[in-house]
Amino acid sequence: MTSPTGPVIDSHTHILPDEFRVDRERWLAADRTFGTLFASPKARMASAEDLVREMDAAGVDMAVTAGYGWTSLDAARLSNDYALDAAGRHPGRIIPLCSVSPLWGSDALKEIERCAAGGARGIGELHPDTQGFLDSELGSLAPVMDCARSLGLPVLCHASEPVGHAYTGKGTVTPDLVEALVTAFPANTFIFAHLGGGLPFYALMPEVARLIERCYFDTAAWPLLYESRVFEVVTRAAGGDKILFGSDFPIVPMATALAGLAGLEVTASRQVRGSNSAQLFQI
Repeated sequence: MTSPTGPVIDSHTHILPDEFRVDRERWLAADRTFGTLFASPKARMASAEDLVREMDAAGVDMAVTAGYGWTSLDAARLSNDYALDAAGRHPGRIIPLCSVSPLWGSDALKEIERCAAGGARGIGELHPDTQGFLDSELGSLAPVMDCARSLGLPVLCHASEPVGHAYTGKGTVTPDLVEALVTAFPANTFIFAHLGGGLPFYALMPEVARLIERCYFDTAAWPLLYESRVFEVVTRAAGGDKILFGSDFPIVPMATALAGLAGLEVTASRQVRGSNSAQLFQI
């Protein structure tokens, strides 16, 4: 399955256990993020088996699966347990992350340590809007950021564009807020979803290039946001070594998301398709 340019790794996917489908109304009421993202009965959920079938059909070798920015510790534990179990059932195919809220204090640290011991390769996805830490002092995030750094775990955070159309879950994590987060925790390694809300386009500014030295930007849901030439533009502006291929499956089919990489030159294509993720997640 591996392509001539190396393994293809989808760095941004989501899976959920059946409990979230069966008890959907309960979780709509219990978790603010779930209630925001899955308010519509048409909102897509996928199982681990759905994910593996999608990978096989699209020629994707491995997938990093993230949680959501849960506000309920019960939801986080259920989701994290499922991701860890899925990785065990599909070794070498599914790479799990651990989702917590940075505002949970010691509960967040215990959950991160538990998941890291079980094989989690990162933390996220964080959703600052629904989790509420945009309204807090950034210093309150320090224990989780310190834990991530000590365990060598990158932190995946949602980001969104300050312009353009509205969509479910877009939120307000625009490049200026991303800048504030990175400035507050310069020793942490971050991944900002959805091309960082556009921040890497500003990497032609020397101060932004310095700011994002430890940052990566995934392409999750790009067909819903940009034209395919975005890949050429962003890899030239920020460098191919900063960009991670991500589909945001099940929102976007993997094959559709991969199609946008067709025009990249060989080195950038290899980096974005998989080698950046392999290095970052120590695969």
